[in-house]
Amino acid sequence: MIQAQTSTKEVHTQPSFKEVHDIAMTDAETQQSLKEVLDMATAEKKRLTLVYENRLFLTVVPIDDVNVIEKLEDCIDNANADDALKEEGFISEEQLDKKLGW
Repeated sequence: MIQAQTSTKEVHTQPSFKEVHDIAMTDAETQQSLKEVLDMATAEKKRLTLVYENRLFLTVVPIDDVNVIEKLEDCIDNANADDALKEEGFISEEQLDKKLGW
């Protein structure tokens, strides 16, 4: 299993995995299989990012995190729809097209 260690060392040629909370993996750990990383995110509910050539490439999060985000987005969408229903008047199709730049 991959063990996290605090490190400031960066790998420029190999992808490296790090936990979201700024805990970097060692060089040897960057060679671990994607399966192990996915197992870590699934079984241990860890949030991981894949950094390649100093750029964020991929984020792996537990599905529970995704479900919470989707529920939050639904709440925001519903609140926005409720606010829109409270507005008076309407916009014609031509006005909407003009506003959207179509």
